[in-house]
Amino acid sequence: MSMGRIYEFRTYKLHPGKLAAFRKRFEEGSVRFFARHGVRLHGFFEIGEVPAEAVAEHSAGGIVRPAAGTRFGRDEVAYIVSFDSLEERDAVWRRFVADPEWHALRAESEERHGAIVAEERTVILTPGACSPMQ
Repeated sequence: MSMGRIYEFRTYKLHPGKLAAFRKRFEEGSVRFFARHGVRLHGFFEIGEVPAEAVAEHSAGGIVRPAAGTRFGRDEVAYIVSFDSLEERDAVWRRFVADPEWHALRAESEERHGAIVAEERTVILTPGACSPMQ
């Protein structure tokens, strides 16, 4: 059963100190393979938090304050991609993971840097009626 356009939000917790290695592999490799196989990339993000001192400095004026004591560059990343349907998503990811060049790039990257990804999570998002991301 097709649901129409879907978005996929993927988060990765990296092994300590592996942010630069992941970023390099993503920017120089994953993005190219996404284009090759039909993965539509909408954004890549480094997950971080705002330092506690910044919260105190910017807490006035009704601004929603970020969580205290947090830092950027904490070895977590996320990205958002989209597909026209769940069926397309499944077909595209099957092609992606079967690509021998992707396997070679990943193996080379992990040979040079060791294991990079410690944990990953995928959430499928379906736009609501009021969403501009139909």
